[in-house]
Amino acid sequence: MTDEVRGGRGPSGPPWSVDLLADLHAGVLDREQSARLWPRVKADPAARAILDALESVRTDLGDLGAAPVAPMPAHLAARLDAALDAEARRAPGGGVAVAPLPPQPGLAPVVDLDAARRKRNRMAAWAGGLLTAAAAAVAISIAVVPTSTTGVPKAAMPPSGQTQVPGAQPPLAASSSDLGGAIGKVGTTKDYGDLGDQAGLDRCLAANDVDPAKAQTIGVRPVTLDGKPGTMAILLVPGELGKFRVLVVEPDCSALADTVIG
Repeated sequence: MTDEVRGGRGPSGPPWSVDLLADLHAGVLDREQSARLWPRVKADPAARAILDALESVRTDLGDLGAAPVAPMPAHLAARLDAALDAEARRAPGGGVAVAPLPPQPGLAPVVDLDAARRKRNRMAAWAGGLLTAAAAAVAISIAVVPTSTTGVPKAAMPPSGQTQVPGAQPPLAASSSDLGGAIGKVGTTKDYGDLGDQAGLDRCLAANDVDPAKAQTIGVRPVTLDGKPGTMAILLVPGELGKFRVLVVEPDCSALADTVIG
């Protein structure tokens, strides 16, 4: 449970953290806390958008669990078999295969508890990652959508950026006076440009006092900032819902821009 409600203290907001909204959506808060929080959350458009995204992901996960499993492509199966054979040959006594004993009729199979726990943890981590990604995508659309005269965000379309291979798009023209406008254009694109790959981005994050192991990168794309070529990375600001760190670096990791938007 998030620290915002631990010990019976009422949550502060809006805005509320994604963790708190996820706890509320999952039903892990106690009845009294949920009763106090739901009316306030339903009255906040930004919070409702995140809850809608969480519900959509939960529905998709349910559909995915019921969907038939597609067979592994033959070329991938062949590569996997070759890798397993090579690993067996490298192991002590490699090359000697021991046939498993056939199951005895009437006996239930023995379940490896450690393996079951690992599988459960992998599924939980995977589902949590999807929820976080969905909430981040909604937060991006909220950050860049214009507001009406009443201050309520207009209907926002989700970001159209998809994962791209390097060089798939021309550099985005951006201005240091309007970095916020570039957030929606970068979206969730992962085009590392002159940085090459994730390792190149991690190197530049570290050079600009960002821990790559903790960085939550939403999108990356080559840009020309005020006419200078570079690579823009959009990062979530930990604990700050709706805020993003915009970092633009040159190939040598020198920062052309480093600011927080939102």
